[in-house]
Amino acid sequence: MPKYSRITSGQIRSEEWFAETSLGAYADAFARYLTDRGYAEASVSRYFRSVAHFAHWLSQEGASLGGINEALINQFLDRHLPHCRCAPRCSRTRTDARAALRHFLAMLMASGTRTQRMPIAPAAVATELAAFNRHLLEVRGLSDSTCTVRLWHVRDFLVDRFGAGPIRVSTLAPIDVARFVTRYTRGWTPGSIKTVGISLRGYFLFKASRGLSTKNLIAALPRVAHWRLAGLPEILSAIEIQQLLNAFDRKTATGKRDYAITRCLLDLGLRRVEVAHLQLNDVDWRAGTLNIHAKGKRVDTLPLPRSTGQAIADYLRHGRPTTTRRELFVRHRPPINAPASLDIVRNAVRYAAKRCNLQQRIRGTHIFRRTAACRMVQGGAPFKEIADLLRHRDLDTTTIYAKVDLPSLRRVALPWPGR
Repeated sequence: MPKYSRITSGQIRSEEWFAETSLGAYADAFARYLTDRGYAEASVSRYFRSVAHFAHWLSQEGASLGGINEALINQFLDRHLPHCRCAPRCSRTRTDARAALRHFLAMLMASGTRTQRMPIAPAAVATELAAFNRHLLEVRGLSDSTCTVRLWHVRDFLVDRFGAGPIRVSTLAPIDVARFVTRYTRGWTPGSIKTVGISLRGYFLFKASRGLSTKNLIAALPRVAHWRLAGLPEILSAIEIQQLLNAFDRKTATGKRDYAITRCLLDLGLRRVEVAHLQLNDVDWRAGTLNIHAKGKRVDTLPLPRSTGQAIADYLRHGRPTTTRRELFVRHRPPINAPASLDIVRNAVRYAAKRCNLQQRIRGTHIFRRTAACRMVQGGAPFKEIADLLRHRDLDTTTIYAKVDLPSLRRVALPWPGR
């Protein structure tokens, strides 16, 4: 029986389930992990019982600790919980189970215990995906979220073509690639189809770097009719921006944090992952600059606008809770002493948008990046300055924002034929 005193007598069955599995050594540590992060005893009890249930089911399935991944968790939540007959008083609440397992995986990763990040696949495919994942991370420098998308697409392709057998890319014909993409993406949007093509192209280039000729396979990837410059970018008007900024209760700690987050998104056009990764020492108050941890593991330095700096300073002085974290923005609710996640950054603006009836206009954070760039275009800023602010490597990426300066475009537009 675990020694941790917070585990109540009502959890004896859960403790037994933990002890009988490969996860038994982590029972006491998990209870302590939750309590140290500010969760109430009732919450600790619910989460503990949920993970114990998962551990029991895992042992019945014959899976190991190293085999835990998102797909296995979804199988437990979607297939097992609705029809569970493990025990009469077994914890079967899906919300508690998902939250508990998320915390449990975070604890395992923090302790250095390795869990699978690959999608479930046959052994040969899993080995191939692991090699491809190392290439994406170490050679390409892609983010974890981008790697996950690439791996899922490539996994589905390899399973479709090779099943549980050995991976022999040299036996593939161009028609195999074309048929898979056509069948796999039926009914998808052009943008999503293009993403599949990018994933497979990246995999074939990876195989080419290993000495395999894949030019014909790359050429077989279907071209997608998807014009990036076909429409006008959706941006917020000055009135809508003011409505949103007025929707934050800046008398509360959470309101100060969410307001400062929104100013970073709006004034600097930051991506939400860049806001979440901001550190305390990234702000140079004397020089008035901010270091941004950008794509490709680059660190860029941007000028810190006065409005943004004032919002950050107000949060640091009057809103940020006592914590050992070095991230600029942190959680205000359990688990405490943790950084603000990507979801917190996104929800900061989503909840504010809902309060001021802009939820149909603001569904994510990227609209702020487009708005910041478009305001610069309309203010007469050169494209090079806009590209530098957004940290675009190619000026062609910035050209989409030129179309919003409609008054200037009207001066050079030719009359419509016949009018």
